[in-house]
Amino acid sequence: MKILIVGAGIVGFNLAQELSHEGHDISIIDENAERIKTISEKLDVLAVHGNGCIPSTLLKAQIRGADMVISVTDKDEINLMVCFLGQKFGIPKRFARLRNVELTGASKVFSPQELFVDYAINPGEIVVDSLLKIIKTPSSINVAEFAGGHILLRGFEVSEEAPLVGKTIKEIRSVSEMNSFMVVALVRDGHLRVPKFEDTIQPKDKAYIVIDNEFLPLALPMFNKKVDEIHKVIMFGANPISINLAQELHKFIQDVSIIEPNHDQATTAAESLENTVILHGNGTDPDLFNDINMKDADLFLALSDNDEMNILSALLAKKHGAKRAAVLTSDPDYLPILDSIGMDISINPRLITVSAILKHLRKGEVLNVHKLAEGEAEVLEIVVHPKSSAVGKRINQLRMPTEAIIGAIVRKGEMIVPAGATELEAEDTVILTTLPHCLEKVGKIFSQKTGLFS
Repeated sequence: MKILIVGAGIVGFNLAQELSHEGHDISIIDENAERIKTISEKLDVLAVHGNGCIPSTLLKAQIRGADMVISVTDKDEINLMVCFLGQKFGIPKRFARLRNVELTGASKVFSPQELFVDYAINPGEIVVDSLLKIIKTPSSINVAEFAGGHILLRGFEVSEEAPLVGKTIKEIRSVSEMNSFMVVALVRDGHLRVPKFEDTIQPKDKAYIVIDNEFLPLALPMFNKKVDEIHKVIMFGANPISINLAQELHKFIQDVSIIEPNHDQATTAAESLENTVILHGNGTDPDLFNDINMKDADLFLALSDNDEMNILSALLAKKHGAKRAAVLTSDPDYLPILDSIGMDISINPRLITVSAILKHLRKGEVLNVHKLAEGEAEVLEIVVHPKSSAVGKRINQLRMPTEAIIGAIVRKGEMIVPAGATELEAEDTVILTTLPHCLEKVGKIFSQKTGLFS
C-alpha cells in the first residue's frame, strides 16, 4: 500500500517506521528540516521537507496514486486541510489526528466525514476513556476491550501478598477456578515478555490478562489481595483532558480536585466544573500537598502538557502519601523510566494514536489493535478467515511463534480460554499478543495466506 504521512513528530515517525517495516511504500512530509534529516537517515522512506498544506509539496511526496493519507501534525487546522487536499487528489482513505473536542465530540457542528476526514482520532478522548476504565477497575494499570466489550485486557501490578505469587503459568492454568483468564504478557524490570508455562509470577510483576468481562471481579483479588476502591482523586494540570475526565468522575466519585499553576487556565476550569475543587498552585508545592491532604488521595493523575512536570509532581505526590499515581507522557522514551521509578500507571497519547490508526491498516480480518504501554507488543483481535491454514487445526498444530500467544477465542459470542488441543473454526475471533517481529508470521496463520498487511 502507498501511504503519505504528514507530520514527522513522534506519532508520524513511529507510523513511518512500523509501516515501512511491514512493506508499505511510505512518504512523509514535515516543515522541520531536522526531523526530515533524521527520518532520511534512519528509515527507508521518501522524506520531504515542506508544508503539507501546499499542493506542490504533496506532489513532491508522490501523493498521486497514494492509497491513503495520514495527517498527524500538532495542528488540527493543518490536518483538516491535508485531508481536504487529499480528497481533491482522489485519495480513497484519509486519516486526521484532531484534538479539539468540537471537531469530534457530541457538540460538533460538522462530522469529520463532512470535513473530508474518513477516520478522525482524538487522543484526548481515548485517554479519558482509558483512565475511566482503569479507575473503575481497582488496581489496574492498563485497559483495552475486544469483541464489543465482551473480552477485556487488563494489566495489574502483582502485590506481594497476591495469591498468584510464586505460581507458574502452568499451575495457574491447572486450577479450574483460575481457568477464566489467560496471562498474555509479563513485564519484569521494565522488559516485556510473552509468558511460557514454566514462568513464575513474582511480586512487582506487571501481568496482562485477557478475561471475560463477567469474570473480572473474581480475578481482581488474585493479583492484589486487598482491592481498594477509589474515593479521592487529585489531578495536576487543568486542560481539556482533565476537565472532561473530572466531569465524568463526578458521576461516581465525590472528591475530585485539580491543581493548575496558570491562573487563567485555573479560572477557565473553575467556570467549567461546578463540583470540582480547582487549586491555583504548583504541582510540586509540598505545602499545597499538605493543605489538600494528599495522604488521603487514592489516585493522583499528572495530566499537564509538560512531561517533566508530570513525572516530578507524581513522584512528590507518592512521597506525600498518594496511594497510586498515573503519569501522562507524550514521549515514549520516558515509559521505561516511569516503570523503574515506581509509577503505577503510564498513559502515552502517541501510542494510543498509533494503535487507533494501525487497526485500520491491517487487513479485514483484524478488528482491533492495542499497543501495550511498554510499546513492545501488540494485542490483536483477528477473525479466522475461512480459507486460512488455521481452520480445523488444534492450537498446538499452528506453529505459532514462541513470542506470540493466543489469550482467548470467541465463538458464537462465548469466550473460550484456549488449550493446546482447542481446535479453531472458521469465523472464530482470536485475541492474541505478539511481539512486533512475529506479526508477519502470525498474519499468515490466520488470514487468507497473504498476511495481515494490505
